Amino acid sequence: MNNYHFHNRLRILLLLAALMIVITSLWYTHLLAEKLSTEERSRMEMLANTYEHLNTANENTDIGFLINIIQHNKNIPLILTDEKKNFQSCINYPSRDSSDLMVMKYELLKLRIAQDSIPISANGKVVQYIFYKDSNLLTDLKYFPFIQITIIIVFLIVAYIAFFASNRNLQNQLWVGMAKETAHQIATPLSSLTAWVDYLKENLQKEKNIEALTDMQNDVARLEIITQRFSKIGSAPELTTQPIVPILQNSMAYMQRRAGSKIAFKFINESDENIQLRFNAPLMEWVMENLLRNALDAMEDGIGEIIVRINLLNNRCQIEVSDTGKGIPSDKFKTVFQPGYSTKKRGWGLGLALCKRIIEEYHKGKIFVKESQSGAGTTFRILLPITA
Repeated sequence: MNNYHFHNRLRILLLLAALMIVITSLWYTHLLAEKLSTEERSRMEMLANTYEHLNTANENTDIGFLINIIQHNKNIPLILTDEKKNFQSCINYPSRDSSDLMVMKYELLKLRIAQDSIPISANGKVVQYIFYKDSNLLTDLKYFPFIQITIIIVFLIVAYIAFFASNRNLQNQLWVGMAKETAHQIATPLSSLTAWVDYLKENLQKEKNIEALTDMQNDVARLEIITQRFSKIGSAPELTTQPIVPILQNSMAYMQRRAGSKIAFKFINESDENIQLRFNAPLMEWVMENLLRNALDAMEDGIGEIIVRINLLNNRCQIEVSDTGKGIPSDKFKTVFQPGYSTKKRGWGLGLALCKRIIEEYHKGKIFVKESQSGAGTTFRILLPITA
């Protein structure tokens, strides 16, 4: 399992864990709210029984005890009505509301719509009704899950942004560190090879040795190019205005020499102009070689065609690299550019991530998968600003 799949599964597990926490919290809060609601209903029914005892009180009735029960309710707002459900009195409402008859009638109307009343009987006949609404504690408890969810969502968003920023900064540091270290590691043997080439040139003149020296020189030149590429990743590269077509053709020629004879390469320039762009040549060659290498790897049977196409479109240079390989699933069009994602068993998942960094961060362009079909091939498109 590569790093991309590991981190992707980790994100899914964390999301599921957060979802389980939210569901459990909502469920438990709901249970508490239901329990409290049942308890408040029981208290109102007991209060109704108390009023019934008051309505049928005699000289043996402990009226003080009954009044004490009524006064004991200090947190549940209720309205007492007559048998026709007309307003009579209220308890536990703000004094400014309880003194305003219109306000209390409106409150009564809302309670009549919202819930059933609790009847108060006397001598087998309903003489009054109790209407009540949830206490402040129960209301807060009902709204608490929504507040809790909001807080959790805000926390997750802030945590994700912070994690993403931290992760991106770490990735940038890793890119720079990898590039600098690679350039440093290559530089040491490269300087030694260069010295040996100069020594052999001066001391050996045989034809075979000269051929070997030529190949060695080519390899040394290649190492120098690689060193330049990696050294430029860690800092802002120098961009110069120059023709782009020779860069594309050189990259194609280099990769074609390393491809099988059954893979055809084709270059199409749909613009008659000598297209001038502001770019860094070593880095642009690196992008093209990565795309071409991916195209070669996509043709598992070693048979196919690779086409590089360039034209001008809406004041931008458009470069396309197409192959006839196995294709990319549509849900992976953006994923392929993420560091660590690779479909190869031994792949590092850095090639396309490097291409994206070079094109979009250093050259202010755009790179994306234009189209892809399973078994029919893939087309990558690069858009670069044209030099004014």
